[in-house]
Amino acid sequence: MVIGSGSRPWTRKRREARKPGGFSQPGEPSRTNGMEGRRPSIALVGAGRAGGALAVALHERGYEITAVASRDGADSKTLASLVGASAVPTALAAAIAADLVILAVPDTELVRVAATIAASGMALTRHAFIHCSARLSSRPLTSLRICGAEIGVMHPLQALTGVDSARSLVGASLRVEATGRLRAWLDGIVAALHGDVMEIPEDALDQYHAAAVLAGNAPLALLARATALLRDIGVSDEVAHRGLAALLEGAAINARRSGPGAALTGPVARGDADAVTRHLRALEHDPQSRELYRVLAQQMVELRTGRGADVPSALSEALETPPTIRPLRRRRVA
Repeated sequence: MVIGSGSRPWTRKRREARKPGGFSQPGEPSRTNGMEGRRPSIALVGAGRAGGALAVALHERGYEITAVASRDGADSKTLASLVGASAVPTALAAAIAADLVILAVPDTELVRVAATIAASGMALTRHAFIHCSARLSSRPLTSLRICGAEIGVMHPLQALTGVDSARSLVGASLRVEATGRLRAWLDGIVAALHGDVMEIPEDALDQYHAAAVLAGNAPLALLARATALLRDIGVSDEVAHRGLAALLEGAAINARRSGPGAALTGPVARGDADAVTRHLRALEHDPQSRELYRVLAQQMVELRTGRGADVPSALSEALETPPTIRPLRRRRVA
């Protein structure tokens, strides 16, 4: 997946983790490997969704997690106990304990946390700091660089919900921004996770983030709206959600295997203009859902044409026809 404008971003495969002399496998001691050198010890500042997932994933891949700091002491203790680390009270204490410090805190807190560590007067020349923001460069950590630290970014292009989502990092793409020794460390982490390195120009970070939101968040809004449509015709929320979530999961698996065009199924893929017309008519009582269906169906048509299939004129006409607006109402099932 490559997103951006201006200078062209690119992805780079990282599959060296199993090569002789490469990085250690889970449960093995750390090794050295030419340019990369030894694996860094790692501390986490932030024990929430991203911090928890990263800590557990890296621990399982053989990295030493030395310390965890969090605003909520209970959270830091819980995460620390899972990864064999010490729960420490401050970000500075975490920084003292590790070579590489992952600042897994909200975007709005990055400058403050970095400045707090920098203001301590601690010598930072042997330390590196990264954050996990999708849309920010390493600039919020500038105060740490002024104090001699290496700074960078490692954003997992994955939906992380805490320690239970750690395994989803295996095989994921990670946006990396760093140079020198820190870059080698981050490349090594991506290799250990069997993932892909993704580089994005700074002026394209908002577009990168927008793409991530469309792929990772928008389908959840679609799932909620589809669930509401089934609820409206008498299907329980539990049954509707379970069935539609499984459908969404199946589509995602197919798309990952063969790409969105080849994975497309349904009436648009078949060129079934009659079915699409009936769907649009069935949604006339809900103009928002109807327009959402129509716009997304037009995008499906582009996928269909992208794989060389002709578009029936009746299908194109159905998707261009303005809706017949009726009063919004809810169907009731006796």
